[in-house]
Amino acid sequence: MREATQTEVRRAFDSGLPGLRPPRSVIVVGAGLAGLAVAHELAARDCEVTVLEASDRAGGRAYTLREPFADGLHAEAGAMTLTPHCHYAMHYLRELGVETETADLFDTTFSYFARGRFFTPDPESVAEAGLGLHPHEKDLGVGGMIERYVSAVADGLQPDLNAPDWAVTQRLAPYDHLSVHEVLTERGASQAAIDLMEPLFLEMRGGDLKTASALSWLRHEASPHSLGNADPRWAKVKHGTDRFPQAFAERLKSRIHYRRPVVRVEQDAERARVTVLAHGRMQTLEAERVVVTVPFSAIRHIDFTDAGLTDAKHDVMRRVKYSSVVRVYLQMRRQFWPQRNASFSTDLPIRWIRDATPRLPGPRKILECLMTGWRARAVSVMTEEERLDFVLDEVERMLPGAREHYETSTSVCWDQRPYAEGAYILPERGHSALMPVIRRPEGRIHFAGDHAGFEPNGGSMTFALESAARTLVELGAAADAS
Repeated sequence: MREATQTEVRRAFDSGLPGLRPPRSVIVVGAGLAGLAVAHELAARDCEVTVLEASDRAGGRAYTLREPFADGLHAEAGAMTLTPHCHYAMHYLRELGVETETADLFDTTFSYFARGRFFTPDPESVAEAGLGLHPHEKDLGVGGMIERYVSAVADGLQPDLNAPDWAVTQRLAPYDHLSVHEVLTERGASQAAIDLMEPLFLEMRGGDLKTASALSWLRHEASPHSLGNADPRWAKVKHGTDRFPQAFAERLKSRIHYRRPVVRVEQDAERARVTVLAHGRMQTLEAERVVVTVPFSAIRHIDFTDAGLTDAKHDVMRRVKYSSVVRVYLQMRRQFWPQRNASFSTDLPIRWIRDATPRLPGPRKILECLMTGWRARAVSVMTEEERLDFVLDEVERMLPGAREHYETSTSVCWDQRPYAEGAYILPERGHSALMPVIRRPEGRIHFAGDHAGFEPNGGSMTFALESAARTLVELGAAADAS
């Protein structure tokens, strides 16, 4: 069965998935956005659909924290930003009646704190910061560095890089075998310049630039989803990202079964079977098709011995890497720093600090510290008390008065989150060869989720929803073929 292209999937989706004749029964493993969207569309077409969710809530990595904060404050632990080009997400937000508002990442007051002092991204401030820049970099500023080291490379790879149904052409292929760090240094970037640019790469932060695929990075940086393209149309879900999956869940209601971890998936020529834990007992369910949306970081907990998967699928499940992310949230009695919608990148171990509540009414505020890569892995093995004390000490070094204004805190270590065990996919060198294998259905078993999208980078709500649309097209094609 030929896989539909990205353009064909979008055309079918925008036409309302005409002619989709779903299977009589489908089991969806996982109630993240991809699983919810698949179930939503199947249920609307009278399919007997059952969603099995291991945790006690819908949404997966669309996760809003509301405790232990006061005054109705909340913060995002996972997905948080939408661009006007998030086609699938915007479609479902409209359909479900979920409101949006301006994103926190737009119109920030961004600055650096390194070597014990603050400075801004502009050329004069960067030049005076005493960093180990090459002589030609001192007059560039961070914007000029991005233009020279990133945009110029991406521009030179057009139109291949931004093609709607993009493929790894002869011009693009070498970049999938180079790391981001290698491309930047080959272009002449100093390590100091790389450190200044890294916070602006969003999905590839935290020291993983030395393993991440340069092609995946360039595809993202040349896209409308790049932080460099932020504008007033960038949005977030009003009152919290979790409102989005909750709206899906409200439509599906009793079709979703919570606290039902799947431990085994198998199939034969006629049926697919799923073994699930329910109230301390194992139960086996049958359906014509199964859609697995579990991140590959956690899929090892499911036994596929009798699922008839190819060796290539087993191999890719083991090989795909996920980013390590720790997010720590500090509730402050009031804003004691002068910057509006503050966002700081620092050489301190806490790496990135921002006002996580820039548009919520005061006086209280939540400061978020985000660590990735090896630093996140180090901090995640601390106890909760140790981690919060460590972060508060580091914030105090940068923003004196933090301890005086501190009230309460919490943290999320994505590597340790059950049934996730990682934040978002980190496409390493050679990732383009894995992508078709990740997406490919295996008999009666289909795969969805942001890791199984057409785009090489995960961490996006709309990419997860696009994978759901692709899976629905697959299910329809499979029904027609039978």
